[in-house]
Amino acid sequence: MSADAEPAQANPLEGRGVPEKQLFMGKKERRRSSSAKGLFGDGLKLESNEEVMKVLTAAGDRKVLFSDEVMKVNKRLKTQKRVLAVTDQAVCSITPSSLIVKRRIPFQELGAINLSCLTDNFFALRVPSEYDYLMVSARKTEIVVVVTEAYKKAIGRPLPVNFANTFEYRIDEKKTREIRFVEVEGGVSTQIFTKQ
Repeated sequence: MSADAEPAQANPLEGRGVPEKQLFMGKKERRRSSSAKGLFGDGLKLESNEEVMKVLTAAGDRKVLFSDEVMKVNKRLKTQKRVLAVTDQAVCSITPSSLIVKRRIPFQELGAINLSCLTDNFFALRVPSEYDYLMVSARKTEIVVVVTEAYKKAIGRPLPVNFANTFEYRIDEKKTREIRFVEVEGGVSTQIFTKQ
């Protein structure tokens, strides 16, 4: 390499034991820019918020591994801003303005993570005992890696990560939606249908 050449950008997840070629098992397309993103971790510094930590520690959480704002797709197909926190024991949805924990999903209740095979930012947390969460985040790669690592450490087995350009998710006890991803010129088209 010449003295003027820039060094190749390292994969920030490589240090977590996630080689670039194995990330998402080669089943999901990635944007060129996504491997250059740094790790975020507890980016919102929730561990330094006494009120949040009081609620989390009371539920058995000891450490916040990841926090960031995401968009949740609610049952009316509207997006709501949420703080997603991944702890050593659960995934938590928190209101950004008041930092109130709205939902805590212990890892033993988490069934899988669903993603498309394309370059969109959607992911679904499957919760068989309740309802699922469909979310949107530019940091989905890190979220999936952190959740799967923490799940395996807490539960002792791998969390299923499913890839399909069409998958279902439950919005309540009775209703299911189907989300479809189609590659179009310049990006990915996403359509959501309510199942009867």
